[in-house]
This record gives sequence, C-alpha cells and structure tokens, in this order.
Amino acid sequence: MKAEYLIKVILPPFVIFAVLVGLTITKVITGWLMYALWIVGFVVANLIVTKITAKWSYQRRRAIRLKEEATKKRHENSKD
Repeated sequence: MKAEYLIKVILPPFVIFAVLVGLTITKVITGWLMYALWIVGFVVANLIVTKITAKWSYQRRRAIRLKEEATKKRHENSKD
C-alpha cells in the first residue's frame, strides 16, 4: 500500500482518538459523556476508514474491468 493511502487511512482515526485521549486525561469529559464520545469516536473512525477503503476497492475493480474490456476489444478486432 502506498504511503499516501496509509496516511489517509491512519490519520483521521489518530486525530479523533488523540483528541479523545487529551480530553479524557484533562478530565474535560468524564462519566457517561466520556463513554458516549468514545463510542461515537470508534463509529466515526470506522466509517471514515470503511469509506476510504471502499472507494479504493471500487476504483481498483473499475480499472481492472476497463483493462479487461480493452483487451477483449483488441482480441475481437484482431479476429476480424
């Protein structure tokens, strides 16, 4: 995996959890609010990573499909 992809996957959850850790350590968030924000943080981080990886997967499959179609057309044209 390329470094730019890793940064896009790792950076958003890292920032989310860095903020949550900072707020928890400084006791800005405590009790039920802390639990709720951590759960929301996990959900949001998972959604971001899922969206990014799904987009890459779609682009990769599309490129493969286009390449296959091009080779199929070339093969059909060579038969003529």
